[in-house]
Amino acid sequence: MTDHVTQAYLDDERLHGVMGRLDLPPHLAAAYGDRLVDRPYFLEEYTAHRVAADVMDLFELLFSLPVRLFGGSFARYADALGLPPERTALMGADRPPMHGRADFHRVGGDVRLLGLDAGSRLAGVHLGGLSRAVHEHPEMQPFVAEHELACYDPVGKLLDVIGRDRTIAFVGVERLDGIREACARDGVDVLVGGPHELTDRDGYLYLDGSRLDVVVRYFSAEQAAGVVDTLVRGHKTELYTSLSSCWYGGGATLALVADRRDELPEDARALVDRLLPWTRAVRDVPRDRLREDREGLVVKASAGGDVHQGWLLTDREWVAVLDEVADGPYVVQERVRPTPDVVPGDDRPWLTTWGWFVTDQGFAGMALRARPVADGVVVGGRSRVSGLLLY
Repeated sequence: MTDHVTQAYLDDERLHGVMGRLDLPPHLAAAYGDRLVDRPYFLEEYTAHRVAADVMDLFELLFSLPVRLFGGSFARYADALGLPPERTALMGADRPPMHGRADFHRVGGDVRLLGLDAGSRLAGVHLGGLSRAVHEHPEMQPFVAEHELACYDPVGKLLDVIGRDRTIAFVGVERLDGIREACARDGVDVLVGGPHELTDRDGYLYLDGSRLDVVVRYFSAEQAAGVVDTLVRGHKTELYTSLSSCWYGGGATLALVADRRDELPEDARALVDRLLPWTRAVRDVPRDRLREDREGLVVKASAGGDVHQGWLLTDREWVAVLDEVADGPYVVQERVRPTPDVVPGDDRPWLTTWGWFVTDQGFAGMALRARPVADGVVVGGRSRVSGLLLY
C-alpha cells in the first residue's frame, strides 16, 4: 500500500519531472545526473528511526560475537568468518564506533536485510545531497511545507559525530572529491588524499603540510598494510573509524549470526528473525539444496559487488556459478520479494534498495538505489538513485 505522502506526490502532476530540474553540485551532477529515478521517495520519520534502532541493536550484537561465541578469541572468530591472517593482523580488537549502512528491501510494512557495511568506508554517503536538492527546490516548497518534510544528510551526520571544528582529512584509494564537495556545502572544508600521502610528526598525522585532528578512513585493512607504521606513529590523530570496524560488516558476518542464531539470547534471536532472511556461507550448504532451490536463492560475494540471482539464470548457468564460488568467500541468501515502487510515467514496477546509515547518534540518512524489477537485484553502477524526504 502506497503511503499518503507518496500518493500525494504521484497525484500532483506538476511535480513530475522535478528530479530532472534539480540544482545539483558539480561532482554530484557528473556522477549521477543521468542516473536519477524520476521521483523522490518519502518515508515516515518514525519508521526511519525504528529501523535505525534495530540496525544499532544488530551492531551491538555483532560487537559481542567474539566474546559471546568464541570466548574472546579473535583468531577463532576470524576462522569462522573465513578471514585470512594477513588481513586480520591489522584489525585490532577494540570496540569500534558504531558507523555503518544497512541495505534493506521493504516488504509491506516490514524490512528485510540484504547486506551490512561497517565503518566509515561507506559508499553512497554523498547521495544525501540529492535529498537536500529535492528539499530545497523551489517547485517542491509548497509540497514540503504542506507535509512538513525533512531531510537527513549522511555527510552532515558524520561531521556532527567527528566534530566540525577539527582539522579533518578523508583518506582513501578512490577519488573523494564528491565527499569534499558535500562537506563544503555543509560549511566544513576538509582535506582529501591517499593513505601513502600521510606523514607523521610528533605523534600526529599530516596531509599536505596540515596537522590532522582526525582521519576519516576510506581504505581497507589490506590497503593499510603499507602505511601501518605511519598510522601507529601518528596515534594522536584519531582514525575514524578504526580498522577494528572491518570485523563486523559483510556477508560472512551476517551468515555467521544467522547460522548461530540458536545460541543467542531470546531478544537477539527475535532481532535476527525480524531483520534477516535465511543466510549462510555457500561452503556450509549442501550442494543439492543449492541446485534445487535456484529460483529462491541469490549468491553474493561476502565483501559485496559480485551477485548472482538464481531466478534469472538457467539450471546450467546456476551450476556454473556454484562451481565458481564453491571454495570462495561467498554467501547464499533467500530471495527477498519486495513491495514494488511506482515511478511516474513508467508502467514498470521498480525495485528499491534502502540504505540506512547509522552512527552512535542514531539514524543518519539514506542512500536510495533503484531499477525496474525485470532487471533484477539493485547493484552498484547498474542502478539509478534518488533522494529521500521524511514526514
